[in-house]
Amino acid sequence: MNILVTGAGALLGQGILRCLNFSTNSYYIVSADPDVRSTGHALAHKSYCIPYATDSSYLERIEKIISNEDIEMVFIGTDVELPLFAESKKYLEEKYNLIVVVSNPDAINIANDKWLTAEFLRKNNFPFPLSALTTDSESITNLRQKASYPFIAKPVDGARSKGLKVINNDEDLQAICSYSNNLVVQEMLSEETGEFTTGCLVVNGKCVAIVSLMRDLRDGNTWRAYRNGASPYDETIGAIAEKLGVEGPANFQYRIKDGKPVVFEVNCRFSGTTPLRLMFGFNEVEALIDYYLKQKPIKQPKLKNGTVLRAFSDIFVSNETLDAFQEKGVTSSYNSQYFPFKKNEE
Repeated sequence: MNILVTGAGALLGQGILRCLNFSTNSYYIVSADPDVRSTGHALAHKSYCIPYATDSSYLERIEKIISNEDIEMVFIGTDVELPLFAESKKYLEEKYNLIVVVSNPDAINIANDKWLTAEFLRKNNFPFPLSALTTDSESITNLRQKASYPFIAKPVDGARSKGLKVINNDEDLQAICSYSNNLVVQEMLSEETGEFTTGCLVVNGKCVAIVSLMRDLRDGNTWRAYRNGASPYDETIGAIAEKLGVEGPANFQYRIKDGKPVVFEVNCRFSGTTPLRLMFGFNEVEALIDYYLKQKPIKQPKLKNGTVLRAFSDIFVSNETLDAFQEKGVTSSYNSQYFPFKKNEE
């Protein structure tokens, strides 16, 4: 099976590549990224340097890779590529007889916008974070009446806590609403019961597998993850995924209010915790490949309890390797030396 993974430089893309490398199946893995120095290239059999997704030549380059490598399935490793692949999914699948793992454009659009996410949850009677756009004075007034400080202001299209501001009082709130911006103001949900991240696999409108973890964050990413039995919130999260119209993977981040999961971020894709769920016993990347290419049903996995502690490890790549890759735009010899966390680690 020939698999293309974009975003080899992103945590998401690298997580997908790691799951492919830990699979019980054998794949021919092709990576793609605008930077030859992207770590994920070391996990592929062949690597391509491609334009950024915003470049007019991006899709043409992707098509050439698909054609040259007889790609059977495409996994998307960055957020910025999702809308393009969602719009091009039907075209690519019909022309090249492959599977592009991506949800429909409407689901992507809602998930990529925190205001639209909150409104989707509210309109469909799911728990939702009280929210208001800074450009809507009436909604800001209603939020102020229904919730107490502090609030959180963040870009509607932000991720990993980038651009987040804490609103402690009326003065802060007035300041954030005094200029044109793309911020949404939301109630600050309590951390008392922890923060959760849940990965779902949805096929044909049905959530067929779900894995929930508690987590600690560092720089907006999961730094530690915990599991101690099944989550009581899985039924609600699965119902949200189905109603949203997810196809394939999705990730939901939430905290608990009045005993209910209040989702504040949705990603219609795999997530940075995808390889962590592998460690608890579920390779969701492999499961989707087996479903789409082998018609093997996906079943709710049996999972281990425990804690995942993330650590840095490194690879060394010679300048000669990088220079040759940069010059040719493609390489089958991304030779690297891996330095694990422990000297004796394989």
